[in-house]
Amino acid sequence: MGDVIVVGAGLAGLVAANRAAQLGLRVVVLEQGAGDEYLCNSRIATGALNFAHSSPRLPVEQLVRAVMDDTEGHADPDLARAMAGVIGRGIEWLESEGANYQLRKMQDKETIVLAPPRRLEPGLDWRGRGADVLLHRLAANLKQRGGELLTGSRALSLLVSDGRCTGVAAQSGGETRRLAAAATVLADGGFQNNADLVRRHISPRPEALVQRSAGTGRGDAIRMAAAIGAKLVDMDRFYGHLLSRAATGNPNLWPYPTLDCLTGGSILVDRSGQRIFDEGLGGVTLSNRIASLDDPMSTTIIFDQEIWDTVGRDEVVPPNPCLVAAGGELYVADDLAALARKAGLPGEALLRTVTEYNAAVGDGALDRLHPPRSPGRRFGVIRNAPDRITPRTVAHPPFYAAPIAVGISCTLGGIAIDPAARALRQDGTPIAGLYAAGSTTGGVEGGPIAAYIGGLAKALSTALIAAEHIASTRKAVAAATP
Repeated sequence: MGDVIVVGAGLAGLVAANRAAQLGLRVVVLEQGAGDEYLCNSRIATGALNFAHSSPRLPVEQLVRAVMDDTEGHADPDLARAMAGVIGRGIEWLESEGANYQLRKMQDKETIVLAPPRRLEPGLDWRGRGADVLLHRLAANLKQRGGELLTGSRALSLLVSDGRCTGVAAQSGGETRRLAAAATVLADGGFQNNADLVRRHISPRPEALVQRSAGTGRGDAIRMAAAIGAKLVDMDRFYGHLLSRAATGNPNLWPYPTLDCLTGGSILVDRSGQRIFDEGLGGVTLSNRIASLDDPMSTTIIFDQEIWDTVGRDEVVPPNPCLVAAGGELYVADDLAALARKAGLPGEALLRTVTEYNAAVGDGALDRLHPPRSPGRRFGVIRNAPDRITPRTVAHPPFYAAPIAVGISCTLGGIAIDPAARALRQDGTPIAGLYAAGSTTGGVEGGPIAAYIGGLAKALSTALIAAEHIASTRKAVAAATP
């Protein structure tokens, strides 16, 4: 029997594997993808390492407050504290493993970004960029430490004996293998690419969502853990952004440009020309709400020239001018009636919606709108609203209409874990021998506003916690053995 089996070789899996091997444990990693450039969300990530939109180097209690603020109290405070307690040294540990960083201004904050950074332009460019380089280095480090990375190996089920997880059954090399281990770490990401699970928990039409992801998140770990009685939490929320509807057939329109900044300062209408959501909720929350509609492809952003020239440029990859340059849909007209015809919307209803909205904004009476319009919600917290989410009148021609789609990057819920990253049963007790890390876990994200604290930071912190708890447990067992 080995010491540790890790399922998944994204950032969470390779961090857990390397830290465990560094602490003297024998490690095998199973990765469903083939070759050295197997795809996963970590590899194609932008590379930002903020923790709840804060520097991971801040004091622990400040980071805990950031998580609780961003999630509006939804996160498990004990889990948030455990993660905040390791993320700072995790950044230093990653650097010792070969990560290179640079500071980059993103959405008004200085952000630690893996270097060399993505170019932040329309389309996907990941080869040779920070996250890709880091995964290659971690894979090489694992090999030097005597660990094994078995690509083309998909976990099928967990092995259990007397209530304890004792390993994994996996399909590898054309055969099914039973791999025994004292501890198993599930780290294969979320379930955004599993249509059945997405339909059950997130959207009635998963096929209408744009996969703003690597396309590999099948939810295998979540499924396997649930099959042996693990508790699942926050399964109804995901991290995503608003994209041009043309992104459904144009890969140059994802992951960027996102249209969140436009929505925050504009009017969001459905096919009837009426508002259906509070535009000030922010792009992630709106993405979740639109995804839950019977028709997630039914919404359009309405704005004017002034909005296009201001908030339309307020993004790391701004819609103005990147949306049209990358082939996105954008209708323009000198009056609202003509705009409605071009966009396929009912003219009278759109004019009435815009007129009522403008009057409410002008009078400072946002609560008389239906639904009411908040002054602005950003990162899950109502704060001093920056320009991008301040309500504006749509009154300066020409007028614009941008049909939108929801881009889903990763799910926010999954296996419930304790502060030691141990998978929990329905009654809250840990399943012996079973751990989970990264986006396959739940407990610190999701909730009513679909709060997101950062995928890479979540992966790094939970993976370190899991590996170090396994190592300390194995050491204690060895010390107690005659």
